[in-house]
Amino acid sequence: MDKSILAPFAAIYGVGLAPLLILPFIFTSVMSEFGVGESAAGSLITYYIATMCIASLAVAPIIGRAPRRTLALVATLIAIIGSVAVMFVDSYAQGVAAFVFAGIGSGIALSCGNAVVAGYKNPDDSIHKIVLIGTILMVVLLNLVPSAIGHWSLAGAMGVLALVHLLLLPFILMLPQHPVPAVQQESAGQSATSVLLKPVSLAILAMVGFYFIRDTMVWVFAEHIGTSRIGMTPDSLGFLFGIHGATSLLGPVILLWAGTFLSRGWLLALGIVSTGVITHLVTQTDSYPVYAAIVVLWSTAHFFTYSCMMALASVADTKGRIAAAAGSAVMAGTAVAPVLAGYAFDLGGYGTLGYFVAAAVLLTLVSGLYALYATHKAEKADSLQAVPQAE
Repeated sequence: MDKSILAPFAAIYGVGLAPLLILPFIFTSVMSEFGVGESAAGSLITYYIATMCIASLAVAPIIGRAPRRTLALVATLIAIIGSVAVMFVDSYAQGVAAFVFAGIGSGIALSCGNAVVAGYKNPDDSIHKIVLIGTILMVVLLNLVPSAIGHWSLAGAMGVLALVHLLLLPFILMLPQHPVPAVQQESAGQSATSVLLKPVSLAILAMVGFYFIRDTMVWVFAEHIGTSRIGMTPDSLGFLFGIHGATSLLGPVILLWAGTFLSRGWLLALGIVSTGVITHLVTQTDSYPVYAAIVVLWSTAHFFTYSCMMALASVADTKGRIAAAAGSAVMAGTAVAPVLAGYAFDLGGYGTLGYFVAAAVLLTLVSGLYALYATHKAEKADSLQAVPQAE
């Protein structure tokens, strides 16, 4: 595995997405550390993720010409300082400030990593490999963080995050500084902002946003469903989610294999529908075997589909602006989801949550199909322009 994979992996997963991989543990330890309820803990998480989203979106328009290595390095240092600061805060208000500061670093690093991959000659293959390594990191974190929380509560979780960021700094330094030559800068009428406002860009951002709304609505309450509805003990549920983390490795592996004989469109549609069915079943089943089986399948399908989406974002804009903005869409969807899930429960419990999940799946599929159509149309037009015309 060369630096062209490890460097963006460090930015995307090691700094950008690592907090999301352990989100339920952070949520629980925030309540314990500050003595607050679910609402206050959820608000803190929302501030954290919303900051990541805003930071990621803020740098997306300039990412085509920004010094990405320097930007990612500064972002990583901000994330480390913020995570360490959380370990030493004395109050909820100080915790909010420290989390927000750390979120700025994570959001910027995510945009830098996504933009770098988008500029590669074969972004599809690179994204799939990066997601595969990302799932390995998820397995490691799911095993380290619970133990760290058991010894040091919230400080343990954030200490693990800070350590991961620090260990991956050498790979951050391998990121390309200026992957886009000056002669390739945006022409008149094709500014970064105008690119992000094109229908294909908006469709990709909507697809990613709706996908993470649907996934996070169920992920946030997955532990609660297992204990209160299915009747599992905490130990059994912990073992099940350990398997859930391990099987996440299969998603990118299956995608690399399936990509040899299925088109980009079929892979994306298959992923959106399968993840939708799985999470809908999580909210509706009362059966222990069914719940256990679909939780194990969940992570496999999730990483399969996420890899397809980011590959499409990379292909749609090789300068990386759409891929960078897609990172903010991940954060936006993740931040909005807990509020929507809580509203669904208030309206009608698990049944209404199931309807919300189904609606999000439909919106994801529609957005994804349009994005595929627009991207294929643009690729076809580019290929026609590249063919020499007869005099």
